[in-house]
Formats: sequence, C-alpha cells, structure tokens
Amino acid sequence: MRISTGQIWGNALGNLMDAQHRMAKANDQVSTQKVATDLMGHGRSSEIIAAYQSSLAKSEGYIDVNKTVADRLESQDLALTTASDSAASAKDAIMNALASGESSAMMTSLQGAFSSALDGLNYVHNGQYLFGGGNDDQPPVTVTSMSGLTALGSVAAGFQNGDIKKSSRIDVHTTVQTGMLASDLGTALMQTFRDIQAYNDDPLTGPFGAELTDAQKAFLTTKSQEFNTHYDNLVQQTSLNGTLQNRVDNTTKSLEGQVKTLSGLISDRTDVDLAKAYTDLQMAQVSVQASAQVLSSLNQTSLLNLLK
Repeated sequence: MRISTGQIWGNALGNLMDAQHRMAKANDQVSTQKVATDLMGHGRSSEIIAAYQSSLAKSEGYIDVNKTVADRLESQDLALTTASDSAASAKDAIMNALASGESSAMMTSLQGAFSSALDGLNYVHNGQYLFGGGNDDQPPVTVTSMSGLTALGSVAAGFQNGDIKKSSRIDVHTTVQTGMLASDLGTALMQTFRDIQAYNDDPLTGPFGAELTDAQKAFLTTKSQEFNTHYDNLVQQTSLNGTLQNRVDNTTKSLEGQVKTLSGLISDRTDVDLAKAYTDLQMAQVSVQASAQVLSSLNQTSLLNLLK
C-alpha cells in the first residue's frame, strides 16, 4: 500500500488557506458592514454600482452649489428690499412736505433715503459686492451723497459695476441667471435723487424753503410719482429674486430625493446581510480550527507510527 504524504499535506494546507480566506472575508464584512471593500469585490454588479456612485456624486455636487446660490439669493432679497424701501421713504418724505406745505426737513430725509439706497446697491455678501457684475471687489456705486451726484456729468458716471450677470447651473439640465447689476437696478432711482438735488441747488428754482412754491409743489409731485415707479420696479425685481429662490429650493429638494434614492440603490448592492456575515464568520472560524487540527495531527504522524 502506497501512502502519498505530499498529497495529504497539500490538501490539508489548501483547506486551511481556503478557510482562512473565508474567515478574513467574513471578518471584513462584519467590520465594514459592506459586501466588499472595493468595486472588484462586487463582480458583475461593479459597473452598476459605479454608475450609481457617479450619479450620486453629481447630485451631491449640485446640492452644494445650490446651497451657495440660495445663500446669495437670500442676501439679494435683503439688498433689494433695502433699495425698494429707500424709494418708498423718499416718496413719503416728499408727500409729507406736500401735505404740510413746508419742506424744512425734506432734504435731510431724502439724504437718509439716498444713503439707504446706497446700502442696498452696495450690499456685500461673503466679502463681495452683490451687484458688482464682475467688479466684485469695489462698490458699484461710487458717490456717497446727493450732492455728489450733481457733481457728476451724468448719473451713469456714478456706477462702476461690470456687465457680467452671475449664472449658476442648479442641476444637470438647468442653468439660471441669478445675478443683477447695480446700474440696472439703481440708475433711474439715482437720477431722481440727482434731479431733486439739482433743483434745490439751482437759485432759479430752489432751495426748498419753509413754504413750497406752486412750481416746487408741481416738481415734487412729479418726483414722488417717479419714486413710486422706482419702488414698483424694485419690488418686481425682489419678486423675481423670490421666484429664483423657490426654483433653487425646489430643485434642491428634488436632488435630495435623488440622493436618497441612489443611496438606497447603492446600499442594496453593497451593504452586507450582517446575520449571514456573522454566521459565515463563525463557520469559517470552525473550519480554520478543524484544518489546523488536521495539520497538527499530520505533523505528529510518521511512517514508523503507521507501521506499528
């Protein structure tokens, strides 16, 4: 009878290595709660998982962009509201003067409204001027007073914003223009402030004194109507900004839904059945112990013992 010791040892070692491999795999699954630690471990499902992960990364990227856009739009809402309120305040100052027939405090009130308009048009968000149009590191409106406006050759000379209106891609198919320019928003408003200051400074028509003349009343009535128009226009821009906010918010919610769905699909293919993993680990440990015992027995076996 021929005994193949090499074959017996080979089989025993093979069984031990196989059991150790199964134990290591099961141990990884238990510790990571994943089927495999890389895509190669998922076999034919790896391409599908990779596609899901790519789509997930894109959706999460758009969500991050949208959060930034939403933050900027919220600041724009505040800036536009400040600018529109300034037009309303200017109109109220004129209407109060017309109602009382005297304008001793009107120019002071108008200067306050002008300063409020500057605060809105020169609004800063995250260190940049919102309505700079590309020149985001310098205030788009350079004048600081109504008298400063009259010193300029034209109102347009008081604006130094660029002409780039920010656009943002909020999902794979949609790009929206979210930026606005100070010159578009404020040129007409600044022109009315300039007209009033120039009228007041002209000795033929001003200044506005304790008692308003009929000509001054007619002029101020026209300017109050202009301020009312500016207010309506700025409110319309605020409404447009609100529409953009809703669109970005709805898109973000849709993307968050996609992220949840994709995460679930990936989880279904990559998450391990922990109960099965624990069972596999225990069985593999038993196999390792059994194979080790076999090897230990073979190590103690000799040809002399077989011949006894």
